[in-house]
Amino acid sequence: MNSLYGTIRLVSEDVLYFLGRLVLVYITIPLTLFWLLSGYVFEIGDEVVASISGPAYFFIILFSLIGYKMLYPIAMGLGSTRVQLLRVYSIVGVIAVVITIICLNVLQFILKTVYLEWDIGANIFHPGVVILPEYHFFGYLWIDIMFGLFLFGVPFLLYSINFRIGMRKSTIILMVLLLVGMFLYYGGYLDSSIEWFSGLDLEELGMTLISLVGLCGVGSLLLSYPIMRNAPLKPKTRKE
Repeated sequence: MNSLYGTIRLVSEDVLYFLGRLVLVYITIPLTLFWLLSGYVFEIGDEVVASISGPAYFFIILFSLIGYKMLYPIAMGLGSTRVQLLRVYSIVGVIAVVITIICLNVLQFILKTVYLEWDIGANIFHPGVVILPEYHFFGYLWIDIMFGLFLFGVPFLLYSINFRIGMRKSTIILMVLLLVGMFLYYGGYLDSSIEWFSGLDLEELGMTLISLVGLCGVGSLLLSYPIMRNAPLKPKTRKE
């Protein structure tokens, strides 16, 4: 019980610093204030896209790739097990991503509301613009959460695979997949699939597709568990 409590506290403190202090306090809030000040002073117009979400997306990916690696030796020193750390890291990480995205969207809502109040036509950068024709807080929030889960889950799965099989084998597999994809694309074998996807009505099916993207992120986390559960203490070396 003590080791589990210590692991939860360790992961929570790291997430609070990484996604809370660095992303929100040091970057996103100052960016929001910058765009508010810029809108008030310069009266920016439709050609300007105000963006405050980029750093959050980047740090979610970064935490997914290096967070577990940084926490692993400390957690083992506290008497935790790999299974405990994997479970805590995944659960706390998902909760942290959701809370970070909620805070991000609240700031975007404030920015959007103030711009409307000041009659400023600047646009807000958000992946939801390709799905929803107009800004909608809960719609954009759902899209962001699904996108955030994808950015957290898929990179961690790739890290887990690289941890188990090593950089050399991972690079070989990646190159094989890349070459197969290029062969299929330039050979015209994907034309029908691309044409079918291009013909989809994103306004009608967009929320379903983005929900599938989020499920891919959650599924990637679930796949990472059996890969890392019995993983060795150290990753494969470059020569292995």
